[in-house]
Amino acid sequence: MEKTLDYTSEPPRDRLQLIVRKDKPFNAEPHLPDLVEHPITPLNRFFCRNHGPLPLLDDNHTISIGGVGLATKVLYTVKQLKDMFHEKTIEMVMQGNRRDGLHKVKHTKGVIWGPGAIGNAVYSGCLLKDVLDHANVNFASEDITRLHLAFESVEECEEERCYGSSIPLTKALDEFGDVLLAYKMNGEPLTQDHGAPIRVVVPGIPSSLLPPVTVVMTTSNLTLVLAFKTEESNSYFQRKDYKILPGEVETEQEAADYWCKVPSIAEYNVQSYVCDPSDGLVDRSCRRIVARGYAVSGGGRGIQRVEVSGDDGKTWTVASFVHRPAKAPSSINVWGWCLWEAEVNVKRNTRIVSRALDSAGNIQQENPIWNFRGVMNNSWRTIDRERAEDANL
Repeated sequence: MEKTLDYTSEPPRDRLQLIVRKDKPFNAEPHLPDLVEHPITPLNRFFCRNHGPLPLLDDNHTISIGGVGLATKVLYTVKQLKDMFHEKTIEMVMQGNRRDGLHKVKHTKGVIWGPGAIGNAVYSGCLLKDVLDHANVNFASEDITRLHLAFESVEECEEERCYGSSIPLTKALDEFGDVLLAYKMNGEPLTQDHGAPIRVVVPGIPSSLLPPVTVVMTTSNLTLVLAFKTEESNSYFQRKDYKILPGEVETEQEAADYWCKVPSIAEYNVQSYVCDPSDGLVDRSCRRIVARGYAVSGGGRGIQRVEVSGDDGKTWTVASFVHRPAKAPSSINVWGWCLWEAEVNVKRNTRIVSRALDSAGNIQQENPIWNFRGVMNNSWRTIDRERAEDANL
């Protein structure tokens, strides 16, 4: 029996310049040329990822911290977090995109996101590490590497009672991990579509892993229940969702044997895409064109180089960076995206493509590697199952 959810508190969205991928819950992404017009993505062009109705919460909302290392739960209101802790600001990209490229190969499970499900924002809030220190959480040193910090949202979801996920405790306590309890986005209070009044921002981890209405990684609102556990969150989303399953798994029934064997995605891979012209498709007769796009990598790694091709990868032109993210003060990591442009020779009916190389030498793969959930697609070539012989159309 399908669950009935209450969407009567949804915010107005008439000013959003987005392509709606799903109406309820609201999931939408911007048009590609719009995406690369600004180094910091405006809110009306920032993708929205939700798993259920958005709650109406304010600064009296309470965050609860409990579990291993605490005798009793510790509570903070959002207002207390704003007043008691130093505010830190980081530039960070959020993404969970390009499922459509794998869906063209074979059917995938989930909202069919395009390459626009990404955005670069400036988040401000208190460091989660500072809050945990203030709560006097007591861990034995040998426990830190085996514990997980689980998050639970306030809103109901389609798939289960609420959204939940977790990260290794080492990530939360990392001096340079920059994990925030964020309450501002681009200098303004969070909107309802982006997690108001507070959300967990975990740099370098795909946003889809984090609850949209919780303190959980990268999507929306939060109830913020933090719990220390000796294993990952038992949430459906942590255990049976954002994982790269073997290629032979094609159905829910086949996936059942693998959920417990495959780890959750911990960080995103190196990625770039041609946004202007949209999808790299040239719809007019010309021999040379300026292409624009984005590039990003996970784990705090920066982008070293982007190359662009207008002749199906036979030759490549090194792109120029229009925007490169600065490291946050007192940080050793890069969390934001790069925007680039390149003037390339083009051939009619040939898609302009790009490939990025990050600071660790990781480079985008040529062909898509299909998986049932359609996650982590970073191929520079697009395969169409209807026209497999013409792989770049």
